[in-house]
Amino acid sequence: MAAFWRILGTSPARRPPLVENDTIYPVHMLDDTKTLRDIVVTWTLCFNDVLDAEKLCASLSRLLEIGDWRKVGGRLRLKEDGELEIHVPSQFTAERPALTFTHNLLAIDIEDHPLGKTLPRATNGPSIQAGPHNFRSFAAREDAPETLEDFIYHDIPQLSLHITSFNNATLVALSWPHTLMDVMGQQALLHGWCLVLAGRESEVPPMLGARQDAICAAADMPVEKEEAFILGQKRLRGWAMIKFGLRFAWDLMWNRTVETNTIFLPRSVVMELQTQAQRDISTQDGGEEKPFISEGDVLTAWVVRLVASSLPQPRPMTVLHALNARFRLSTLLQASGVYVQNMAVAAFTLLPSEAVTGPLGRIALENRRQLMEQSTEAQVLAVLRELRQESKAGSDPAFVCGEPDALLMPVTNWTRAGFFKILDFSPALLRAGDTSQSRRNLPGTMIFHHAQSMRQGPAVRNVIVVLGKDHSDDYWLTGILLPQAWAKIRDEIEMMQ
Repeated sequence: MAAFWRILGTSPARRPPLVENDTIYPVHMLDDTKTLRDIVVTWTLCFNDVLDAEKLCASLSRLLEIGDWRKVGGRLRLKEDGELEIHVPSQFTAERPALTFTHNLLAIDIEDHPLGKTLPRATNGPSIQAGPHNFRSFAAREDAPETLEDFIYHDIPQLSLHITSFNNATLVALSWPHTLMDVMGQQALLHGWCLVLAGRESEVPPMLGARQDAICAAADMPVEKEEAFILGQKRLRGWAMIKFGLRFAWDLMWNRTVETNTIFLPRSVVMELQTQAQRDISTQDGGEEKPFISEGDVLTAWVVRLVASSLPQPRPMTVLHALNARFRLSTLLQASGVYVQNMAVAAFTLLPSEAVTGPLGRIALENRRQLMEQSTEAQVLAVLRELRQESKAGSDPAFVCGEPDALLMPVTNWTRAGFFKILDFSPALLRAGDTSQSRRNLPGTMIFHHAQSMRQGPAVRNVIVVLGKDHSDDYWLTGILLPQAWAKIRDEIEMMQ
């Protein structure tokens, strides 16, 4: 039915009737934002083994019956005041299940399938490969929900599981509205799923904060000495925000085409980039003790410099990072369970035009310095207080910092979630798909994953998602960039060869 309403370009006149004995859960402040309302995530996990699809579905369904994990199995509803909430059936049934499950069985090897054979795979050197938008048929069922309206106007679960089985491989795809969770929520869901699948249900950590928002509680908590938001003077407001918006609209008008691709960077290449960055810093600082820069800083600097060099004229750049409050607030660090919600706040690296095409190490070091300033507990609380004020005033809890004429470049790093390492579907293993001696992973573990939005708007651009490190510590990235930026990256990768 969702596809039917999309074809008509409208929504059904009435929302589903309320079910009296449903349990109602709130949707928290950082979940119910305009940005997240516009995103339905789909996440595809690729395995070089044949897995039992029914067993995977049963174990995930069982997880969503445990305690407040039931919230994930609920249905989105729009309240009269325009806020979202989640209605969970008192008991999941065939008519109202915890999740939507579909299974596509293909009697063919993945290498012989016209689309399957083009899925990204590890290469001997760095490479650019097809992006996730090419694989929509593997990402979700044909009539899967794509918008918030598809959820609130139909009594359908938030979570969908779509499995594609080949003779020698399995693709496991999940989709959900971004209002449900962030990447660390995904990690918690995946870990709980693996525990149930392995018969270790008693070890599933409780879901915390399902009914009370720990983020708002932290923002409202009195402190002895409040710190001012360090980037408060750089927050775009008034004319500065209008100027930023006009420049963004101008960029959209003159650069309509974006390309989405996957980047594979072997461990040796990333190590060489980090060596180069450390060398840049040593040269600049006269050989003094080298300050620490992470692989994430170096990858950020690498893509920033390439995108900057593709611009027709120099521009300052604002790198937008997702800073997860789970790891910054002491009240959350000491938690006895997991939070399956959105807990990331924005952090900004502000780079002047003369810096963005400079030495790799200097960009990486500046990224590290600014992120460290913004990631203290006091500063995260300062950001949350700003967002809380916006929310209480009825505004969208979001803001942008930087120069009005800067190019905004979101860079999200999933490495900390460690998906390649924590995911173990071996209890659902039917048979190994890759039996070669060159196999790089244990049976039941994934070899690749990527994510996308079910509907990608034209405004989504200059985005990099670092998907993390695989079993060989090679990096995978997804980029949504202009063609001229991809040309620079291709030139760079050819030089690396």
